[in-house]
Amino acid sequence: MSTSELILLTGAAGKTGRKVLQALTARQVAVRALVRRPEQEEAMRSLGAADIAVGDLYDTRSLEAAVQGCSKIVHICPPMDPGETEIAETLIDLAQKADVRHFILYSVLHPLLSDVPHHHRKLEAERALVNSGLTYTILQPARYMQHLLPLWDRLQETGVHDMPFSIDAQFCVVDLIDLAEVTARVTAEPGHEQATYQLAGPQNLSQADMAAILSRLLKRDIRAEARSSQDYLERMAAAGMSAARIENFRLMNTHYDAHGMTGNPRVLRWLLDREPTTYEAFVRREFLS
Repeated sequence: MSTSELILLTGAAGKTGRKVLQALTARQVAVRALVRRPEQEEAMRSLGAADIAVGDLYDTRSLEAAVQGCSKIVHICPPMDPGETEIAETLIDLAQKADVRHFILYSVLHPLLSDVPHHHRKLEAERALVNSGLTYTILQPARYMQHLLPLWDRLQETGVHDMPFSIDAQFCVVDLIDLAEVTARVTAEPGHEQATYQLAGPQNLSQADMAAILSRLLKRDIRAEARSSQDYLERMAAAGMSAARIENFRLMNTHYDAHGMTGNPRVLRWLLDREPTTYEAFVRREFLS
């Protein structure tokens, strides 16, 4: 890809966006990072952004300015945003008007889960993109291995790995760094047009399985425990989270408790052109290296 081409990256200052920005710039891709606040500009430039657009995903005029001059868009919406479908529809409309050549949508594994609201909103965003006539790629990532990071200090202190769902529910957790590498690849390389990629991690693991791996690596007993859902929701309310977002979490965890969320890693392996990062390798890299 020519470095004269400019890629718009939405959600650039978020956890996912930062990793994707680093992966794109590692491929010498020129990125315009869309951020919400001017004070985020320095951090984005330090990660390699060639240009910064300050705007609001709910402000069509700022989005229109951000899209201008970009040949491709990588759209990463903030997690569980209640307006995700409308934001995507607005960006898709602006992309059509600006003759954007490729729209990469960062979605979610199994968006067809109608009982999980943020999955359903991503499904509607996918539908709008497919029906738009734009050249697109849709990425459907599984739950991140990085969800362990905010648990780590408490896990070290208590010896408990706890999440608000069954310890036996299985998940094909995936490394965010692997996902960022894939996102950069499908953006920078030809051959991924009109594709929808399920990006599942290499193992289906329950909390109990993860605790067993952690016990072995840490050489101490780590116990899996299903945290009280009510306690989890009360903590979110105390942190100032909105009632709508708390309800989204409740519905998501209810589904996870009953069904988990699993998938097949073959597509991720093919796109990486290597073996995906295992949970053990992730823990070693993040905490034991």
